[in-house]
Amino acid sequence: MSDDDTGEDIVVPEPDWFRRDEEFRTILPRQADRTKLAKGGITDVDSLLRHFPRRWVDPGQFTDIRALGTLEEGTDVVLHVTVADVASRRMKNRRGTISTVSVTDSAGGFVDVVFFNQPWIGRVLTAETRILVSARIKYYRGRVQLSSPTLLTGDGRIADDERTGDTSMLSPSRPVPVYPTVGKVTSTRMHTLITTALDTVSDEWFVDTIPAPLRRERKLVGLREGYDAMHRPTTMDEVKRASSRWAYEEALALQTVLLQRRREHEALSASALAGKEHGVLAAFDEALPFALTLSQKHAGIDIGGELTGNVPMNRLLQGDVGSGKTLVAVRGMLQAIDSGAQAALLAPTEVLAAQHYRSITAALGEFAAESALLRQENGVVVALLTGSLSTAERRRILIDLAIGDIDLVVGTHALLSKTTIFANLGMVVVDEQHRFGVEQREALRQKAGGRTPHTLVMTATPIPRTAAMTVFGDLDVSTLNHMPSGRREITTHLVPLAQHPHWADRVVEVIAEHTARSQQAFVVLPRIETSSPDEATGAPQPGVEDYAEHLRGASALEGARIEVLHGQMPSQDKDDRMKAFAAGDIDVLVSTTVIEVGIDVPNARVMVIVDADRFGVAQLHQLRGRVGRAGDSSLCFLLSYASEESEAYERLQTVASTLDGFELAEYDIRSRREGDVLGRAQWGGTSSLRHLSVLRDEAIIKDAREDAAWLLEADPALDENRALARLIAQIFSTADEDLIEAG
Repeated sequence: MSDDDTGEDIVVPEPDWFRRDEEFRTILPRQADRTKLAKGGITDVDSLLRHFPRRWVDPGQFTDIRALGTLEEGTDVVLHVTVADVASRRMKNRRGTISTVSVTDSAGGFVDVVFFNQPWIGRVLTAETRILVSARIKYYRGRVQLSSPTLLTGDGRIADDERTGDTSMLSPSRPVPVYPTVGKVTSTRMHTLITTALDTVSDEWFVDTIPAPLRRERKLVGLREGYDAMHRPTTMDEVKRASSRWAYEEALALQTVLLQRRREHEALSASALAGKEHGVLAAFDEALPFALTLSQKHAGIDIGGELTGNVPMNRLLQGDVGSGKTLVAVRGMLQAIDSGAQAALLAPTEVLAAQHYRSITAALGEFAAESALLRQENGVVVALLTGSLSTAERRRILIDLAIGDIDLVVGTHALLSKTTIFANLGMVVVDEQHRFGVEQREALRQKAGGRTPHTLVMTATPIPRTAAMTVFGDLDVSTLNHMPSGRREITTHLVPLAQHPHWADRVVEVIAEHTARSQQAFVVLPRIETSSPDEATGAPQPGVEDYAEHLRGASALEGARIEVLHGQMPSQDKDDRMKAFAAGDIDVLVSTTVIEVGIDVPNARVMVIVDADRFGVAQLHQLRGRVGRAGDSSLCFLLSYASEESEAYERLQTVASTLDGFELAEYDIRSRREGDVLGRAQWGGTSSLRHLSVLRDEAIIKDAREDAAWLLEADPALDENRALARLIAQIFSTADEDLIEAG
C-alpha cells in the first residue's frame, strides 16, 4: 500500500446508539420477532445485514434426474420436475415427520426428495404438480439422495409453508438466497427483513469498514454494493466479487487486532535471561543420551535468543504427538534458571500437571532436587503445586516459591491464586493453549514483579503455516516437524462394521491378546449414555457404561479388569481412575474423550475408537497418540458403521493412512467448515470466519497483514477508521476468553 494515496472516504456522521435501536425497531416492530432474532445474535441493523445466505440457488441450468448419479457428492442441483407421489409419516425413534416426494422429469427419470419436519408438504403437493426444487447431492449405500431440499416459488422465493400460494413453479430469473434459519424465523422471512432494511435504512449505515485507499488498491466492492450483491444478486459473478470483499474484510480485522496485540506486547519489558556458560543447561545437554532433532535445535536457538532480550518472548511451540515439545520447553526453562530466575509450567488439569512433573524430574535426572537443602551443584529444585495438596504441603511450597527456594514449579490454576507469590518469575510455559484464556495467562504474568515473564505456549494440535499465521498472528511460531529416533509406528485399522459386523469380535480378541501379555487398552466412545439406533443406518449407538458391560461379558476378556471414565464423574474419581490405569491396576479403560489430552500410559498398546465417524480428524489423531508412547509398536482400531461412499468413511481412511499430524490438519481444514478454524471464542460468541479460507486465501491474508501494518502506522488507535474499529469490537466481543479450541 503506497503512502501517497490520498483517496478518502466521504465523511458521514455515525448514527448514535439510540438511532440504531430505533431503526431496527422500525424494521421489526414486533417484540416477538426481535426476541427470536436475538437468540441467533441478530440485535441490530448491522447484524441483520451481515446475516448472509448459506447458499444461492442458481436456476440458470436444470439437471436431468438421470444425470444425478454422475455428479460429485455435495453438488448443488436444481430440478424442474413433476410430482408423482407424496407420502408423509412420523419418525419412529425421534420427534418429527418425514415427507417423501417422488418426482419425475421429461426424460423419464425418477428420484425421491425427502423433507424433514415439513408436514405441510404432503398437503400442498399433489400428483402432477410441477415444481422447482433445489437440493444437494448425497450418496448413501451407493444410491443418490437429495439432501437439504428447497422448494422454490414462481417469484423466486423459498417456499416455507403452505401459505406460499400458487404451486405451479416457474424458473426465477436470478439467484435465490437461502438463509440459515434463526429460531423459527424462516428463510423467506429473513430475506424480506433484510431487503426491507436495505431499502429503508439511511445512508449513514453504510460507512465502509475498509478504508477507500485499500479498497482501490485491492479492487474491492464497497459496503453497500457488497450487501446488495449478497442479498439480491442478479448473477453469481456478483456474489463471487462480493465474497472476496468480505473475505478481505475478515482478514483485515483479524490481522489488525493481531498486530495491535503484538505491538502492545513489544512495548512491555522483561528481564534478560542470558543464562551462563557452564550452568545447568550446558550440563543437561551434555548428559542427554540422544541427539536433539533438527527442529528441536532450531526451536531452541529461537527460544534461547529471545530469552536474552528485554522484550518478552511470546512464542508458540507446536508439534505433533511425540515430537519432543516438553524437552524444548525444559531447555528454555533451564536457561531462565541459569539466569537466576524462576520458571513455571501451567497445565490444564491436575493429571496432566502431575505427568509433566514426573517427566521433567525424570528428564533432569541427577540435576533434579526436592529441596534447596538437598540441591547439588547445577541442581534444580522442582515442585508440583495443585489444588489437591494438603494444607501443610501447599503452605511449604508457597513459602519456598516466595523466597526463591524453588526453581521450577509445575501446576494448574493453583499457580494463578493470589496466595501464590514468586521471588523472581522469569519464564512461563503454558501447555495446551486452548485450555486457558487471556485472563489466566495475564494473571501469571502479573506475578513477575512488574516485568512481563517470557512466555512459551505449547500445543499438540498441528496447525498448517497459513492457519498459524491467521490464528496465532500475534505470536512467533516454532514448529517441531521431525520425530525423535526410536519412535515406533502406530498401525491404524479402519473397521467397517456396516459391511463386516463380525470384525468387532476380532477387535475384542486383539484387546484380550494384549491384556494377556499384561499390556493395556483404551476404548473410547462419543457418548456416556446409550442412544437409540441411528435412523439412517440402523446402527447401534452404545454408551460408555453399556459398552464396558459388553466387554466384561466377552469370554475372551474373562478376568480382565475393565473400568469406565467420563466427564460426569467427580473430579477426584476421574483422577483416581486415571492414576489406577497409569499404575497398571486397570487392563481396559472404557472412556469418553476426557483422555484426549491426558496422562502418559507407556504400557497402553491398543486404542479402540467406537463410532469413530462421530469424531473430528484432530480428535482422532490426538486419541491415537495416547498409545505407543514408550516407543513400542501399537494398534489403533477405528470402528464405524459409515458407508464406504460417505465423506465420513473417506475421513477415517485418511486418518488411517498417515501419522503425520500436519498432513491431517491440512486435510481437516480443507474438508470442514472454514469458520470453525479460529474456534468459538476467538471471534466472539456467534461469529467466526465465514468467508475467509485459511488455505485458499493465503494471498488475501498476506495482503491484509501488509495493509493492517500500513493502517496502524498511520492510525494506531483507529481514530480515523471508526467503522473498522466498531467491526473489530463486535467480532472480538469475547476477546478476554481468547480460547483456541483443538479439533
